[in-house]
Amino acid sequence: EDIMASYLCTACGTEFPPAEAPPERCPICQDERQYVPAAGQSWVKLEAFAAAHSNAWRQYEPDVLAFGPVPAFAINQRAFLLRTPHGNVLWDCVSLLDDATIALIRGLGGLAAIAISHPHYYSRMAAWADAFGAPLWLHEADRGHIVLPTPRLRLWSGERHALLPGLSLVNVPGHFD
Repeated sequence: EDIMASYLCTACGTEFPPAEAPPERCPICQDERQYVPAAGQSWVKLEAFAAAHSNAWRQYEPDVLAFGPVPAFAINQRAFLLRTPHGNVLWDCVSLLDDATIALIRGLGGLAAIAISHPHYYSRMAAWADAFGAPLWLHEADRGHIVLPTPRLRLWSGERHALLPGLSLVNVPGHFD
């Protein structure tokens, strides 16, 4: 029996590398811009989380869809799927990557890129990038919060990065660098 499990932080939803036991701490939650709940750090096994949640979708504009796990999880996560003529972009990530969500996104054309605003939405970013074969763009200023890297990770620097034709990432420090 395989005793290694992937654990998710229940406060921010970040996935940690498979291990025999949950991590001792979550560096994102211990950052001054997040919090460790009064009851202390807690974890859920990915398998148990996935069995108890599904993603709900909402359309904001014709080419802007949002989705997130229900019941609400961690910081009440949500992600946006931006549909462009040059490919779809996932803005931020959620902890739930299930077969239905994969099928829906593939049916809409897959992902050309994933970009994340700040560490509270890192969640299962490596799994998302790997599932869709998409580059994962993070600003280098937040690299210290990466706990589960992927070869698909691309760090960008400066104030602006051209992601797709007509679509750029802009670094607006504040909540995180």
